[in-house]
Amino acid sequence: MLGAIGQGILFGIALCFSIGPAFFGLIQTSLRHGHAAGIEMALGIFASDLTYLLLAYFGLSGWMMDEKYALPVGLTGGALLIGYGSYQIFKKTIVQSVEGDVEIKSPTLGTMMLKGFLMNLLNPFILILWLSAMTLASNRFNNDYWPMFAFFVATLATVLGTDILKALGAGKIKSYLNENMLHKVNIIAGIILVISGLVLIVRVFVEEPWAKK
Repeated sequence: MLGAIGQGILFGIALCFSIGPAFFGLIQTSLRHGHAAGIEMALGIFASDLTYLLLAYFGLSGWMMDEKYALPVGLTGGALLIGYGSYQIFKKTIVQSVEGDVEIKSPTLGTMMLKGFLMNLLNPFILILWLSAMTLASNRFNNDYWPMFAFFVATLATVLGTDILKALGAGKIKSYLNENMLHKVNIIAGIILVISGLVLIVRVFVEEPWAKK
């Protein structure tokens, strides 16, 4: 169980350092409207991650529990992780505008949560990541419910915790928002995702669950 939690934290770190629209939106919101609005947006991002995770689980659970589908599911999940990780490594990093000017109009309660939810939900890569994570956890923990549960709780908690820290430290993070630094962060996150994908594919061929009776 502790191993599942540790791996969930590691995977969550890779996800939280994947620089995308939600990252810049979170920093910008915190600078413009304060830490409370940033935290509210972080909760919206968390809600969209949870939504995609549940969709991935209920969409794949039937296949994951059937050993004859272990090869295509494992290969697909591994390929998606490697593909997205490679994209993170080689993509051109562009620093989006993040202004600290305070707007006169303050967001209403729930507005920033909805913004974070939709911004993250409409990113197609997020669904790909959670589909890949589901196949990774299923293969790693042999569809054992509790280790998988611990893995995803640790992953989601890590992502939410780091997003809240981003909101609270937006002012300091802003000074590091240059293309060189963000590219290095993307490379680290991408390497972790690529390794996760390779491990998933290797495990599928080594264990050969489809050959078990």
